[in-house]
Amino acid sequence: MELNPFEIKAEIARIINALKDEKNFDNFEVHFRTLDLQSDKKIIVKLLLKEINCSSPELIKFMLKRYCPKDELLEHLWGIIKNNLSSNQAKIFSLDLLRDIDTNWSYDECDKYLENPDEFLNSDTEKILGSAIINPEVQIDFLDFLNSLPESDKIVLLDSLANDYSNDELANMLIPVFLSEPGTELGKHALNILGNSKSHLAFHALNDYLNYADENLVPLIKKNISTLKLSGIREDNAHEFYKNLLKSSKPHKFCITYPDGHGCQAVIFSRINEFGKVRFVAVVIDDYKGVRDCFGFNEISQFECNAIIERFYRGQRAVDLKPEYLKAILLNAELSGAKMPYEYVCWRNLLSDIEPAELKTNYKAKKLSNEEFEEILKSDFTDFWFLDSDYSDEFDEFLKLLNKTSAQDYEKIIDENLEKVFFAEEYDVWTKRILNTCVLKHLSGYEKTAQNLYSLYNDKELVREFFKNIIRKSIYEYYFANKDAEKVHAIEEMWVK
Repeated sequence: MELNPFEIKAEIARIINALKDEKNFDNFEVHFRTLDLQSDKKIIVKLLLKEINCSSPELIKFMLKRYCPKDELLEHLWGIIKNNLSSNQAKIFSLDLLRDIDTNWSYDECDKYLENPDEFLNSDTEKILGSAIINPEVQIDFLDFLNSLPESDKIVLLDSLANDYSNDELANMLIPVFLSEPGTELGKHALNILGNSKSHLAFHALNDYLNYADENLVPLIKKNISTLKLSGIREDNAHEFYKNLLKSSKPHKFCITYPDGHGCQAVIFSRINEFGKVRFVAVVIDDYKGVRDCFGFNEISQFECNAIIERFYRGQRAVDLKPEYLKAILLNAELSGAKMPYEYVCWRNLLSDIEPAELKTNYKAKKLSNEEFEEILKSDFTDFWFLDSDYSDEFDEFLKLLNKTSAQDYEKIIDENLEKVFFAEEYDVWTKRILNTCVLKHLSGYEKTAQNLYSLYNDKELVREFFKNIIRKSIYEYYFANKDAEKVHAIEEMWVK
């Protein structure tokens, strides 16, 4: 089975956890079977290189040698060694692996690249800071480096940058630090540096973050906005700044899936330049915590872009949207949570020249017929609308009760416990999910389905019946997953036939 990059990332984490105490990895071939079956090993290698600062370096070396051709691996390792954004730990890792695979390596040649964290800044840093504005991958490399350091060294590094740099180059590096860690000591330290950066980008980012900042942070954010104003920054021209950076490319593919049973949606946005090269970004959002995960590629071919999209969605229904609507959806996701992955903070700048559109419909609620309600229950987006065994404590308690109950009493148990599973907050999330799906159906041209979903959203009695059907499907999926043939047969007799 082909995995998308997020699933590969999870599989690597699983292997690291499973083999963290082992030494002879050749004895555990079974753990590598899933990754071995992937046709494109480049994504595996890219994600493994992100793990070189982890607590299992020997395992990462083993996997890199397994999945990366020698010539490509040598190129990657020398890139890490010569990159002043690489941590000392990452350089030592690369040197050790280089010694294993290259008999022509020279320690004298490598030694000059080893530095301590407090010696990070050198004559090339200004060049790196400048390139990071137009290349999010460079920006993310810095943030990966920062996260590899001990907490005390992180503060030292930020202060070193602040002492030597200001304006937009500095702000571009520190905005993701603040937005991804807003309530931490590091995040607040970055915030205070941004206040003194004399940067229009910082002015824009702090004003924008006020829309969803924790109330405890608001006074500190406003204080730093005032500091920026005192330095002469009074107009937000970040939009024009990024628009000018993006003028050599145009929006390419923009698409999103319908929410699944956990509210997760897979989002893709991309830009294409005059040479046909694509800047590609994939994001996972949900309606509980907003933006959950993100990865991107700064320059790939159209063929690679299409291949990743196909693997990413893997048969799941995706909706092509106009860029302005997809940006509006992502902005709503940002508002759902106060913390965003720094990868997303970097990549979202590719949307800076796009004005979000208003997400709305003009339907009027009507009474749905039985046939119209049945059509909703059979719609494609409901395929994944069920609760699994680890969904919530409330559903777990329901399953325990269910296991003590005979199949003929399931309907009674569902009716008596529905409000316990779909308690007030959960009810609110799920009803909004219905409305969000209505909007997606409207934007993709399925007006009849959109109208019916809007009517369902406004009918509390029918919503309750809809939730009962979700529980029925969840019960079926639970016993099917547990291979309880007797229960599955009884359920099919009751609800399927």
